[in-house]
Amino acid sequence: MIVELLIFLIFILILIILILSAKIKTLYQKIQELQTNRDIYEIPQIKSPQSFETILKSITDGLLIINPKGYIMLANQSFRDILKIDESPEGKQVIEVVRNIDLINLISSVMSKKQDLAEEIEIKKAGKDIYILAKAMPVFDSEGNVLFLIILLHDITRLKQLENVRRDFVANVSHELKTPVTAIKGYAETLLDGALDDKENAIKFVEIIKNQAERLNALVEDLLTLSRIEFGDIKIEKEKVMLESLVDSVFEIFKEKAEKKGIILEKEIPPKTFIYADKNRFIQILINLIDNSIKFTEKGYVKVRFFKENDREFISVEDTGIGIPKEHLHRIGERFYRVDKARSRQLGGTGLGLAIVKHLVLAHGWQLNIESEVNKGTKVKILISENN
Repeated sequence: MIVELLIFLIFILILIILILSAKIKTLYQKIQELQTNRDIYEIPQIKSPQSFETILKSITDGLLIINPKGYIMLANQSFRDILKIDESPEGKQVIEVVRNIDLINLISSVMSKKQDLAEEIEIKKAGKDIYILAKAMPVFDSEGNVLFLIILLHDITRLKQLENVRRDFVANVSHELKTPVTAIKGYAETLLDGALDDKENAIKFVEIIKNQAERLNALVEDLLTLSRIEFGDIKIEKEKVMLESLVDSVFEIFKEKAEKKGIILEKEIPPKTFIYADKNRFIQILINLIDNSIKFTEKGYVKVRFFKENDREFISVEDTGIGIPKEHLHRIGERFYRVDKARSRQLGGTGLGLAIVKHLVLAHGWQLNIESEVNKGTKVKILISENN
């Protein structure tokens, strides 16, 4: 009887141990699960004021924190760089450190109005205009008192430049389109008002309308080409091509035009010279450059050369034309930029030819350089290889 009772008690104990083991295992799993969730969702805490200061100083925008009395509590490196502050400004009055009156006025306004304010300010830096979007924000305590001010400076110079480019582009396009459209409209109205009966003048007017329509068409085509290049719609697919045969095919296009002006088309290309280029796009480059040279050359020659300098390969288009003044050279290749606007329009130029050349050269991975001297001529050099 006693033995049976002991066996029963041992069985009960084993059962209890098993149940407890299962409970402990389940509880352990839940603890592990909670720990995992905590690790996933827990937001890291800033351990010390020093680490908080490190985070603030690492912000790429300019950051300034000042107290209500105008003393600087913190200024990150970006802020110091933007305002050209050499020494540590912490502990100094903001008016001692910040020399920009617009920024000082913004800080004063935030102090008095106790509200967020933003203003665009202009700063002179290394002889250049830097445009900054400054935003000042007061931070309050529980009773509504200003604890400190946070001032953020964001450099918007690039955005300003892009906006100016866009504005200039729209203005230039409008002007370039307006000129032929006005001419077409004017001569068409003249014809309708009775000039149709004057056969001699009527033919002349129709020819002018035709020329202006062709100019308008050329302008639209150049704009579309430039847009496609800039947006990457035109893909450059290089292949091995014989340079001399490409130059000959382009010379054939301009042979009659050059002969009428007494200009000699020359080439200086070693036999069996091959280059790796997109054939059609390279022909487009040559057409624009040779056409430009013929337009602005009254006598002499237009020459295409292939040569090497310091183990680098170049292709150049040279002429004996009117040349380009030095002060204009850095702007050659800008859309619609002309050295002599009246003459360029008279010769049928759209102001986009060299811009197209520049973009196509860069799309090939090449480099473009222009050398020129007034009344002596212009040389457009294209660096096509730095490895050979």
